[in-house]
Amino acid sequence: MRAPARAEESLLEQLAARRATAEPEFLAAQRRAAAEAFARLRLPTVKHEDWKYTSLAALAQIPWRAAAPASLDAAGLAALTALPAAPRLVFVNGRYDFRLSDLSGVPEGVFVGSLADALARAPEMLEAWLGRRSRATDHAFAALNTALAVDGAVVVVPPGVAVETTIHVLHVTVAEEPIAVHPRHLLVAGPGAKACVAEIYAGHEGEYLVNAQTEVYAGEGAEVEHHRVQLDGANAFHVGLLEVEQGKESRFRSHAFALGGQLSRLEARALLGSERADCTLEGLYLGRGRQLHDQLVLVDHASPACTSREMFKGILDDRARGVFAGRILVREDAQKTDASQVNSNLLLSDDAEIDTKPQLEIFADDVKCSHGGSVGQLDETALFYLRSRGVEAPVARAMLTYAFAAEVVGRVRPVELRSYIRRLVATRLPHGERLLEAI
Repeated sequence: MRAPARAEESLLEQLAARRATAEPEFLAAQRRAAAEAFARLRLPTVKHEDWKYTSLAALAQIPWRAAAPASLDAAGLAALTALPAAPRLVFVNGRYDFRLSDLSGVPEGVFVGSLADALARAPEMLEAWLGRRSRATDHAFAALNTALAVDGAVVVVPPGVAVETTIHVLHVTVAEEPIAVHPRHLLVAGPGAKACVAEIYAGHEGEYLVNAQTEVYAGEGAEVEHHRVQLDGANAFHVGLLEVEQGKESRFRSHAFALGGQLSRLEARALLGSERADCTLEGLYLGRGRQLHDQLVLVDHASPACTSREMFKGILDDRARGVFAGRILVREDAQKTDASQVNSNLLLSDDAEIDTKPQLEIFADDVKCSHGGSVGQLDETALFYLRSRGVEAPVARAMLTYAFAAEVVGRVRPVELRSYIRRLVATRLPHGERLLEAI
């Protein structure tokens, strides 16, 4: 076995030092198995196929500490996120902050709260779901999250109940030394239920690691929307894992926006476990400086007549790098599958790089599947057209760049959230402030 890196040493020490707490036995068993798994797996390297293009060498050299509780006032929260008003759960350094949270507007009968509180008050509500889709025995970061998670968000929507408003889950990290936080989230929508949840991650410029895991279960006929906006500080590392399981005729839509951090890795894994389930996974990553944004997507068509759509776009400038690995798996019994996957990338500089690997793995014969990837630069003809009509060159380039991103941004259904994301994206593009005047 190879010698552990500094990060592994500190994380293994945290696993060994973690004290048993008064928690349900089902969770305690998961934590024990996860700790053993990480001790065996260690941090992945480029020799692992799923991490072939993303080196964790910088992350592995940092002696991460467990995040201590921290406080934040309303002004500080607004400065980092500036989100529109909506029901919200706020977590600071991985712990629920009831002072900054606001659950008004949540329908009666819907549980929206912190994981720690739910485990203390109603563990039976979670036992059938928490950890059901987790890959804590074969995924190093999932193992760390399962073993070390302190808190997270829980949303449970009873059958037939529609939550019309978006529930915001805000995570803020305040780091005075290198710390690691492990948010753990659970969203359960019963048969015929409807819910929309948006996770927003932000932080100061300190060095920190966010290792987040979200499990989503959509019951028969349920409609679930999930959004992730990653706005972490320039020195942050962010690893996010989304696990989805869909029931018969359910609909799931996800939009992921990777904007911050020095290294961001977002994974989405969806199991279409019952017939006629419909899954849409979309994302946008913006890289500048030396940022690295990595997207891994797996859709498992395990039942007949299911539909999946994937569209991921990347905009990379300076020496930024992007990675997209998408896989559609169609199992033998999944006849009548309809699946498509597209990854498009726009390079704004000669030094920006993208590694894209869309894949199909099909074991059924009555299917309709497609995939593709593209890499290009701004259209000179379109630039000339705008310039000939009096648009300054920097603004013309910004307009065309935003138009490339707008296809993903425009698919966010909640109006206030879409406006918020539109502004975030625009301000992170070259000459974005001037662009805001034009859109």
